[in-house]
Amino acid sequence: MKKLLLVLCVALHTTTARAEFETGNTLYTKMQDQSNGERMYVMGYVTGVFDAHQHINHCPPGHVNLTIGQVTDIARMYLQQNPAIRHKTADVLLRDAFRAIWPCANRPARNPV
Repeated sequence: MKKLLLVLCVALHTTTARAEFETGNTLYTKMQDQSNGERMYVMGYVTGVFDAHQHINHCPPGHVNLTIGQVTDIARMYLQQNPAIRHKTADVLLRDAFRAIWPCANRPARNPV
């Protein structure tokens, strides 16, 4: 029984999901697909990256009422205009796109630990 539990733990540990599974190329391809499933996936992915990095790497003004569509359009335009770097992970590319538009003026120093 202990061996079975150990095998299951190892199997589950090796299948941990990471945000880096999506490249700019694959995300851009999904952006071109007009099916509802792909559109919803793209909007969810872009929103997740936007939310995860907000006020850390990009700081949109609080008074601006952004929509998911606008944020997705920004991501699409960035990927479209930068085909040479689309092989990089999508989360890093989107982070850079959002930072270019909404840089954080007074970014606090990062703790090196």
